[in-house]
Amino acid sequence: MTSSIAWKRHGCYTLGSQQYFNMPLDKSVLGCLDDWNALDHFDPTSATRRMFAQFMNLRTVYGALQDGFDLVQRGNWTYTIQRPGSNNTRTEMGLWSASRAAIEGVQTLHGTFNDQVWLLFMNENSTQTYTYDCTQAEWISTPYQSGVVIQNLFAPYEKYTLADSRSSFLNNGGPPWQGCLPSITMDPYGFKAFVPVAQWVPPLPALTKFIPGHDARIHVEAGDVNATTVNIAFEFDTQMSCDSVTNSMTFNMSSSGKGGAPTVQQGSVVCGNVNNPDPSMIQGGSTSAWSWAATLQNVPDGILRITLNNPAASTGNATTGVRTLFSPFKPSAHILFPIER
Repeated sequence: MTSSIAWKRHGCYTLGSQQYFNMPLDKSVLGCLDDWNALDHFDPTSATRRMFAQFMNLRTVYGALQDGFDLVQRGNWTYTIQRPGSNNTRTEMGLWSASRAAIEGVQTLHGTFNDQVWLLFMNENSTQTYTYDCTQAEWISTPYQSGVVIQNLFAPYEKYTLADSRSSFLNNGGPPWQGCLPSITMDPYGFKAFVPVAQWVPPLPALTKFIPGHDARIHVEAGDVNATTVNIAFEFDTQMSCDSVTNSMTFNMSSSGKGGAPTVQQGSVVCGNVNNPDPSMIQGGSTSAWSWAATLQNVPDGILRITLNNPAASTGNATTGVRTLFSPFKPSAHILFPIER
């Protein structure tokens, strides 16, 4: 949403709900008191925006995620509860397992890999560890052979080595055996997607944080000797090329015409690892691993737009990619913040 004072003025909901039992309105009743609601929210570092960009990129790499019609339920480890106000309707809670693949002999998939992908998801609101004996009835079945190392497509990208089960992978009563996952820990409302480690492709680099912030309002007093300098920083979930980030950056200043053109102060660029990154706001989201920081000079009053045009990672050929990190209809990302005195 673009910046508008209307989002703040209409931000306090006071009607309650007759349809939903004890609906947790929380912040929605105080939104008209929060200045943040009036800001522009087209933030390219948003956790949900980055997650959906990753979803779309995964569809291009794994054909089963895009068009696989063979959806197989591998099992579920659930129980039912009855919530207050549910009118005796029970709710199923726990862990579900499914695999997605092409219908053999019917579909031809497109993508780098066209094998099946294993999916796990949970609806508990607390961290849960599921541990089952691979020789017992409730073992966690996977679509892969035992001994295969699988890796999660979402952060933290963990790996597991599948154990032997008592189920024949070829349905002939003997080895190789169906792969079993002895134990797995799921975060609240967590989800994972697994592929064999040989088919695992790292996600494209993503911009995770901007300082002072998208549409941040910077106020400086008249006569301040630092009135024309602003410290900025970008964080990424992958180690980037410091020179590539610097060279990919351009500035567009919308101002009253007073003052010069912003530039990066010579010698002010500092790049390095992020040691204590902010935790992800959503499950499966990546966190900051590397940062670029510098001081801008000759910054006049007005609105500054910073454009990062496809910076590259420090190793390999990976770049942020305009179709995955930012809008597919724009060649770059824009960070906006107004400066006033």
